[in-house]
Amino acid sequence: MKYNKQIEKLNRGEYSREAISKLKKNAENLYDNGDTDAKAVLDAITISIPSDKYILFMGFCPGADFSERQDIEWKEKGICTFDYLESEVQAVRFMEVFPGDLIILKKREKFGETMKLFGHGRVKSIAYKKNGNRYLTVDWSTQEDIIEVPLMGCNSTVDIKNMESVLKQMPDEFFNWLERK
Repeated sequence: MKYNKQIEKLNRGEYSREAISKLKKNAENLYDNGDTDAKAVLDAITISIPSDKYILFMGFCPGADFSERQDIEWKEKGICTFDYLESEVQAVRFMEVFPGDLIILKKREKFGETMKLFGHGRVKSIAYKKNGNRYLTVDWSTQEDIIEVPLMGCNSTVDIKNMESVLKQMPDEFFNWLERK
């Protein structure tokens, strides 16, 4: 196959998020123009792990209404979704999540100060609903402890932070919480 080199690099985690995004656009264009081999690249992208690591702090209560919480269903089904596509900025952020990324389920607690964390899991792969909307398959931790930590500017439903900023701003309690299975 003519794209073995790209697929091997994807499988080894050698591409950054930006490089994967460019590769995906190119592969989609090739596939749309009849290059059926490009489908193998698109398939490899859905399970590829980028070289740069991030944490997704994901809200799970539409409209900040705790009675509408989605995390219980997500954990049962091994998924994570974002359906508020009207927010283009957040939709783009959600599209930047890749396999290997860590998801932290969060809800703001003290406005501008803290958030409560309700669970965590690793993204296994990218999948698509029948309507074309992207969702994540996730290996959720079974631990059920809830902790309160600094907000770190996580005011949106979809907030992606790089590991460097998380290491600087989170207390030891956060990292101990993450280790619990």
